[in-house]
Amino acid sequence: MGAISGTLSYKIFHVHGEIQDDWKEKYLERIRKNSFTPLRPDDEDEVSEGWVPIDRPLQVEFDLYSVLFDHYINLGFRQDKYSIPSALLKAHVAEAEREFMQQNDKDKLSKFERDDIKAIVKHELKEKQLPRMRVFDVSWDLQKERVRFWSQSNKMCETFQGFFEDTFGLKILPANPYINAVEGGLTPKEVERLGILEASNFIDGVGL
Repeated sequence: MGAISGTLSYKIFHVHGEIQDDWKEKYLERIRKNSFTPLRPDDEDEVSEGWVPIDRPLQVEFDLYSVLFDHYINLGFRQDKYSIPSALLKAHVAEAEREFMQQNDKDKLSKFERDDIKAIVKHELKEKQLPRMRVFDVSWDLQKERVRFWSQSNKMCETFQGFFEDTFGLKILPANPYINAVEGGLTPKEVERLGILEASNFIDGVGL
């Protein structure tokens, strides 16, 4: 399971930056400011991202009791996205263009007319469907200065990294052998030696 439910697979980020004394009130304010905003068919944006309570993804109300657990800040990172299949959109646009040309006695359409028809059709299709919702658990260990994010998707991890940094004003770096070595307290000489090591295959010689 994840922080509360879901998969065991998560990505670790190391947090860099100073946490100020009034961090509780400040971070709660920033979380509220960057809370999730539902998508609507009239919106130009087709993707919406933001924070939700970790155990209530349909809510956007926060207090310290719903966010802070001992020395952990736990949140849900929600992403909603309209996803209209390209073939479906293309078919509806083509049909709308034919109807428009018949009604207006036209043999061809201008670029402006095509773009306008496509925008209208897209809006109509968005009204008929709900956005796809995805929610990812987030657990920030304030003592160890590490964040666990329950996704292994590179694209999603990059999206989360930028959103986290914008929200809290702190830099986070995804864990890898080099970063782990630096964070683990190795000396500069030891880190330098780590960089020239060659990978070893510990199962060499095992055959079928």
